[in-house]
Amino acid sequence: MGEKNPIEPCSCAEARTHLERFLDHEVDQDLQVRLAEHVASCEHCSRQADAEQHLRDLVRSRCAEQAPPALRARVLGYLSAARISSATTSVVSTTRVTVVRTERVERG
Repeated sequence: MGEKNPIEPCSCAEARTHLERFLDHEVDQDLQVRLAEHVASCEHCSRQADAEQHLRDLVRSRCAEQAPPALRARVLGYLSAARISSATTSVVSTTRVTVVRTERVERG
């Protein structure tokens, strides 16, 4: 009566297959739970997951270079100009549509 289905245990092979997606939280909730339980209880898979996470953290920390201030300022300036240009184009287009509609109504 009202029994929950037991969660099918995850194997080491399945854990290896999905390890990267598991660490990126890109698996469905059921598989996430199964993999988390397996990694927590399997020493080998736990070490493998820890090593992969450590490698990811290391790469992330070493690849965090910032652009030189002059380049950053130029790029931000271009983006700002592009936004202004886009906004101006939108206003001009809207104004043209309004003028055309007004002319049609007056001629009509």
